Amino acid sequence: MMINDIIRESATEHEVYFLLTSYVEAVRFGDKLQCLSESMLNLPLTGMDDVSERFEKLIVELDAASRRLDDGTCVLIKEALQVFGAATSRLRRLDVERNRIAAETYRHAA
Repeated sequence: MMINDIIRESATEHEVYFLLTSYVEAVRFGDKLQCLSESMLNLPLTGMDDVSERFEKLIVELDAASRRLDDGTCVLIKEALQVFGAATSRLRRLDVERNRIAAETYRHAA
């Protein structure tokens, strides 16, 4: 099972951030060519907005690498896009779910 799949099945935000942090640390350690920008690899992750912003920056980086015909960098960025995309999507779904539960709890309490 790939990290994307595990992130998509995460039960909590904490799990998503833990997995995403682990991914960033692995990339930092293994990226000998320094293909990803330092801003992508900075830790800690500071929340859903941070994850979304990094995803958007990866799109820009992929465009730039594609224009340079840098296939190796494109592969790494595409992988990072998949991971950050899965995390962004899962965090949004967990947020919607949490808001729904809070609204139901409020309705029943009133």
